[in-house]
Amino acid sequence: MSCKIVIVGGGSFTWTERFAVDFFLQEPLRGSRLVLVDIDREALELVADICRMANEKAGAGWEIETAGMDEALEGADYVVVQISTGGLEAFDLDYRIPERYGVFHCVGDTVGPAGISRVLRNVPVFLDIAARMERHCPDAWMIHVTNPLAQLTRCISKTTSLKVMGLCHNYAGTMGPLADFLGVERGEVDAETYGVNHFTWLQNITCRGEPCEDRLTLERYLVYHENRDGILKTGTTDDEINAMTGGYRIDDRLSYELFELLGHFPAGGAEHIAENLPFFLNDKKTIHAHRVRRKGVLPNRLEGKQAKRERVEGIVEGREKLGDLVASHEDLADIIRALQTGTPHRACVNLPNTGQIGNLPHDVVVETLATIEQSRVTPHASGPVPTVLKGLIESIIAEEELAVEAALTGDRHKVLQAMFVSPLLHNKDAAEPLTDELLAAHHAYLPQFD
Repeated sequence: MSCKIVIVGGGSFTWTERFAVDFFLQEPLRGSRLVLVDIDREALELVADICRMANEKAGAGWEIETAGMDEALEGADYVVVQISTGGLEAFDLDYRIPERYGVFHCVGDTVGPAGISRVLRNVPVFLDIAARMERHCPDAWMIHVTNPLAQLTRCISKTTSLKVMGLCHNYAGTMGPLADFLGVERGEVDAETYGVNHFTWLQNITCRGEPCEDRLTLERYLVYHENRDGILKTGTTDDEINAMTGGYRIDDRLSYELFELLGHFPAGGAEHIAENLPFFLNDKKTIHAHRVRRKGVLPNRLEGKQAKRERVEGIVEGREKLGDLVASHEDLADIIRALQTGTPHRACVNLPNTGQIGNLPHDVVVETLATIEQSRVTPHASGPVPTVLKGLIESIIAEEELAVEAALTGDRHKVLQAMFVSPLLHNKDAAEPLTDELLAAHHAYLPQFD
């Protein structure tokens, strides 16, 4: 069953080819239409060219186009949004400015001062895309992979009539390392999940259908980590960052420490989890003691982006070969296939809370497993968040809700409140100067504050 998919941010050298190959390998989607949109026209055309080459190699019969936003959205069935307002330069400011106030981000794309700043920049762009969708394709799904995932999903669900879901690969990116640790194939490990994006937890973990949580000990993990060779391949962007930084091996020590302490295993990398538990980031000695990795932004991510661009240029210009087409572990293509054909697919998604987590506030965006079928997404009831985690998760929800209100209204005082309640900002006296410095640094991307 053919469909029309639009990718906003289609000039991405990291994501677009990966998603496109997954689409092309979906037999039920043969003959569909992919339209790419991006403000960087040169990157857009390069990525479109490599997608055309992949389509031809797959024999998938897709139409690949580039277009302006309104033309692309006309009659779309699915709109995938993958943007970063202000690019790496703005992201780097989010990472570095808070350091002057004692805030040491690991990633900086979801919570804390950097996450709040990123919400403020991305919301105006998302609202513009949503308004255009309501004109040109009101029945389309917006499926976005843009961080901060929960806050942007909340913004669209709160202010528009669009169908929207946020999609993160941290659940899949946890199953891979757990399978490797347990010595089995990826598909042989399973778990239920609940929480908010980048602060999600696993329960009822099984290996080959049998409970296996008693095997997930810190002692066993430390032996495993020291003995393994090479980089643990998880199919997530961490691997790409590893490649560009010379082979940094992912260390999940903190995840196993938390599991032994709290009795619940965190989904996703320890870096994301640590940003919600600021004790681990209060000083550099603590960061080192718990082996928490700080990814940084510049120059490594810029160098990685350039390396990916050079690869695409080499393939398009005939100096390199495209290579075999291999499906990724991302869920996007499977979700669209399920929505289009009705063949069910289970995935971890971000949706408004309509009862899937009964003891968290209604309508806030939560992350759980869901079953996707034709034109329908049904979140799984995960049960209540346990007492040991409930207050921690609620503090993150409070920060996220205030950040969304600030971004929608342009209210500086709401930004200040979001900064103040953020667990990551332990020096509350810094909330006001940090707010003003980040607002000034990103003024060009914050029309709502004018």
